[in-house]
Amino acid sequence: MKAVVATETGPPSVMNWTDAEPPKPAHDECVVRVEACGACMHEVLVRRGQMPGTFPIIPGHEVVGEVVEVGADVVDFAVGDRVVSNQRQRVCGKCRECRMGRETRCPRKVFLGDIGLNGGYAELVAVSDGSLVKVPPGITSPHVAIASCAIGTQLNALRDVAGLELGETVLVTGAGGGVGLHAIQLAKAMGARVVAQTTSPGKVEVVREAGADEIVLVERGADYSADVMDVTGGRGCDVVLENVGAASFVSSVQTVALHGRLVLVGEVQKTPPRVEADLVGWRRRDISIRSAASTTRRQLEDVLTLMQRGVVTPVVTDVLPMSEAPRAHEILESGSATGRILLVPDTAG
Repeated sequence: MKAVVATETGPPSVMNWTDAEPPKPAHDECVVRVEACGACMHEVLVRRGQMPGTFPIIPGHEVVGEVVEVGADVVDFAVGDRVVSNQRQRVCGKCRECRMGRETRCPRKVFLGDIGLNGGYAELVAVSDGSLVKVPPGITSPHVAIASCAIGTQLNALRDVAGLELGETVLVTGAGGGVGLHAIQLAKAMGARVVAQTTSPGKVEVVREAGADEIVLVERGADYSADVMDVTGGRGCDVVLENVGAASFVSSVQTVALHGRLVLVGEVQKTPPRVEADLVGWRRRDISIRSAASTTRRQLEDVLTLMQRGVVTPVVTDVLPMSEAPRAHEILESGSATGRILLVPDTAG
């Protein structure tokens, strides 16, 4: 088969579209012929050595495709099923976290595309049956590949971690990116008022089209807390989705309303700066600081239902052949991507 292989950490040029050994399914795995795979900042960080990875690797964890082979113990999937991956190659299914429906924190999980020559930037990939979900009838677009990472993570943060309630106000940081735009859609569908923060003037219109009620445009690194407090009449936001990380945390935490919740979702820096904790001020406002990691299988199923009903629409702004994976990573590193980039297998040598 053909695949994008990164032999070592380094710049985008370490990735090459080349020949690779096709995967064989373990007893609980399905081999999937890849229709499309999302390109995510996670793969950029692994490629740069800023997150753990076992090289050489085939990157990629956002897969949609058709099952072409199943392992001996697979009962829920058959050859011909169209499936989407849930970011991980496998979880153990036996530990306390898995049994509590918190498999995103399984201590024995294997993140798809981080270890060895088995990832979504390829013609074929092997994924355990516990990390796949069938695509419902009626969803034919390859854009469904990004359902778990780009949409499911935000559903996790808003609904299951923050406990967003009807009529509350939500601040979405990094609103013009691949996760932020979907957070806006979800929050609006849940009856929230959405304040969107972005540093990119060119993304303001697409943020508005996604459903943002208020847009706070600031220079990168600038404090935006006063702007958010101004558009909320001095009250602040009931829920703050921190998609950027430590660089914007200080501003974000100042915007949390009385009894509000800040949810840590993303971190864009290898070594984030330390942040100061205003314990007295936080306690006086009775705020909570929580975190959301990835997407469970149940949450992915819920996202697919929302997509099937037209409640949320995947935002894909570029579709590139896999041989151009280095270009996709360059776009991601530049911060110019609005929405997600999809990679599709090609026949380049």
